[in-house]
Amino acid sequence: GMHSDLFDRVVLPLRHKLFRFAFMLVNSRPEAEDIVQDAMMKLWIKKNDLSKIGNIEAWSMTITRNLAHDHLRKRKSRSSSGLLPEEIKTLAATEGTSLEFNEKLNHVHRCIDLLPGKQKQAVFLRDIEGHSYKEISDIMGIDENLVKVTLFRARDNLRKRILKIENYGL
Repeated sequence: GMHSDLFDRVVLPLRHKLFRFAFMLVNSRPEAEDIVQDAMMKLWIKKNDLSKIGNIEAWSMTITRNLAHDHLRKRKSRSSSGLLPEEIKTLAATEGTSLEFNEKLNHVHRCIDLLPGKQKQAVFLRDIEGHSYKEISDIMGIDENLVKVTLFRARDNLRKRILKIENYGL
């Protein structure tokens, strides 16, 4: 019916985006896949309310973020077993570009990975996924001005780290 149409048209195409977001947060492919499955289930269950939701994408991202945080909380209580953290993976390896460019990109991704949680999320949502401040504010559940401050701090942090890499090859 009409509701599953909306789900197919709007929610399903978000899968890859939700996966990238989940992967950025938990840094593990299998866990990110679980999170997206869970998110899709939640969204499917709510499919009759989708038409009432202003920004389905931001709402889906918020659900994904909350699920990822649950995973991370569970992981903290497990981590005494020494299974984690999983090695840092880069989000995007650009094919067909020079090795030097790849190295730089990997450095940037590594630097993003080292940012504090909120800064990392904000940079990912803004610079990698291209969300508006308003959307990021909805997804992260923080005020729009705080989004801007967080991004400013994150970029400042990144700039320092990246300069350090270029100067000392760290």
